[in-house]
Amino acid sequence: MIIQQTVTVIQVKKIDIKKFILERIIMFMVGFCVYITIEVCFRGYSFVSMGICGGCIFIILDSINDLISWDMDLLLQGIVGSITITSTEFIVGMVSKLQGHLPMWDYSNMPFNFEGVTCLPFSLLWIGVSIIGILVADAIKYYIFDELPIPYYKLFGKTIIKYKKKN
Repeated sequence: MIIQQTVTVIQVKKIDIKKFILERIIMFMVGFCVYITIEVCFRGYSFVSMGICGGCIFIILDSINDLISWDMDLLLQGIVGSITITSTEFIVGMVSKLQGHLPMWDYSNMPFNFEGVTCLPFSLLWIGVSIIGILVADAIKYYIFDELPIPYYKLFGKTIIKYKKKN
């Protein structure tokens, strides 16, 4: 009897830890500041914890984006981002509600809401916000941190955006 062994080799990328931490700090701050700014512009106020959620979500979206192919449709990437944001809203909203805290947002007057913590109209809005976030995160990584390849994005199989090559 012959026993055949299969060896799987996992390719490990060499990581510059300082660059990795700096990247995450910048991504967090961008997500934090942009989220707070959007909320203040539309609602007139925000919560620090919402900025923290925004920073964490921006890092999560960027990390997911690092795992997927450049050939993945940008709309599908936006949908994945929307699911991520809506899931985070649900978890944070339900935990906050269960602990009896003042709600940071309330979708109870919105159509297709669940317990006032998530709703379909905002989940659809998060698709567009995710797409913008993906474009911004990739621009930061390419133009500031010199990460390759040159970012490009497809919609329905056609390349619609390709960043300019750096000089």
